[in-house]
Amino acid sequence: MPEPMTPTLYCEPCPRCVFHAWQLIERGRLLWRSEWECDTCGFGAAETCHLDGGRGLPPAEVRAAVVAAEGTVLLPLRGAPAPALKVFRDELGLTMRELLAAIRDGYRATPVEARHLTALLQESGFTVHPG
Repeated sequence: MPEPMTPTLYCEPCPRCVFHAWQLIERGRLLWRSEWECDTCGFGAAETCHLDGGRGLPPAEVRAAVVAAEGTVLLPLRGAPAPALKVFRDELGLTMRELLAAIRDGYRATPVEARHLTALLQESGFTVHPG
């Protein structure tokens, strides 16, 4: 007599799984979300709950997916006063090395990051001209 078959949920994505990642601004905060979904293996289904999210800059793989989907905008920081730079450091959690590189080269922001940072800077009296 054959043994009964039980469905198996994969513990990682199969080749048909789709990864979704996005950023949003909610109540003045920069947030990110990501999820997997698959109609074949069930990965990402409610019972496996492969949803993730947080505040500020997303993890590298999430940001890479957002950049691939939406591109980036260059925010020039050369000559920006210290209070404006503090906004970038506080909101994005940039290290001093990353902040110095952004001052030298500009900051490549996703469109949502650019809108959020521009709004914060305008509230503080600074003007940003995305490149």
